Amino acid sequence: MTMSDTTTTITPTTETSSIFAEAIGGIATIVLAIVALGGTSAAFLLSIATIVFGAALLIEGTSIASDYAHLPASTTDVGFGFGGLGTVLLAGVAGIILGVLALVGINPPVLTASAVIVFGGAMMLSSSATASLQTLKARTSGNAMLSVLISGTSGAQALAGIAALVLGILAVTGVASQTLPLVALLVLGAVLLTAGNGMNNAAVAAIKSRIAHA
Repeated sequence: MTMSDTTTTITPTTETSSIFAEAIGGIATIVLAIVALGGTSAAFLLSIATIVFGAALLIEGTSIASDYAHLPASTTDVGFGFGGLGTVLLAGVAGIILGVLALVGINPPVLTASAVIVFGGAMMLSSSATASLQTLKARTSGNAMLSVLISGTSGAQALAGIAALVLGILAVTGVASQTLPLVALLVLGAVLLTAGNGMNNAAVAAIKSRIAHA
C-alpha cells in the first residue's frame, strides 16, 4: 500500500468533541451578546464575548484542519481551501488578543469593532474552506449528494461574514459602537452553532447512516 492511499479514521469521540466545543462557543457567544444587549455590563460582556468567539473560531479552524489531515492524500489538492483555513486560525488568535486588550481597558470600542471585522472576514473564508472540505469528502465517499446537502451551510457562513463586516465597519466609525458589535457576535455565534464544521460533520454522519440503512 502506498503512502498516498493511506488515511486515518476520525473517531466518533473526536467528532463529538469538536461538535461539543463549537456548540459551547456558539452558545456562550449568543448568551453573552443577548445579556449585554439587555443592558447588563455591555462593555465588559462585549469584550468577553469577543474572546469567547475568538476561541470558538480557533476551534473551528482546528476542526477543519483535522478533517483535511484525515482525508486520503490522493484526494487532497494542494492549496485547496488551505489559504482561507490559515487565515481563520490567525483570525481566532487575533480576536482573542483584541478581546483581552479591550477587557483591560485599551480603547474597547475600536478594538472590539476591529475584532468583529476580523471575524467577519474569517467567517467568509471559513465558508470557502468548508465548501472545499465537503467537496473533497463527497469525492472520497463517492456520494455527490453530500456536498449538495451541506452547501447551504457555507452560504450561511458567507452571509454572516458579510453582515459582521458591515456592522464592524459601522461600529469603527462610531455608529452604535457597542450595540452593532454585539449584534454581529450574536449572528456569528448562531451561525457557528448551526453551520460550523462540527455540525456539518454530524449532518454528514447522519446522512451517511440514513443512506446505509435505506
